[in-house]
Amino acid sequence: MTERPIVLVAAPDAGLRHSIEFALASGGFRTDSHRYATPAFASAYAHRAVCAVLDDEAVESWIEAPVQFRQFARPIILLVSLFRKVPDFTALTILRKPFLGEPLIMAVRDAVAGAS
Repeated sequence: MTERPIVLVAAPDAGLRHSIEFALASGGFRTDSHRYATPAFASAYAHRAVCAVLDDEAVESWIEAPVQFRQFARPIILLVSLFRKVPDFTALTILRKPFLGEPLIMAVRDAVAGAS
């Protein structure tokens, strides 16, 4: 049996974080979840993660975000509120909130396939 891919998850809201975990688990992924992006990128699983799913509110500093995103060096899916303006980063997939489970799973699969 092959090991399920790990996805980093960061969302300060526990309900949203658990919803993301559930959706990804139903899509065949394991998660390593955190409240904020910085601890997620520093986690013991970050080097093995296939991608990251970040709630826009999990990014502590948009000034430091480009450096964190580049250092992670794998696809990032950013869940953003309808009215939030997001800086333009390469290798960043934007998924507008509220989202359904299937769009998130497809975005993760697409990101992983594109990174391979």
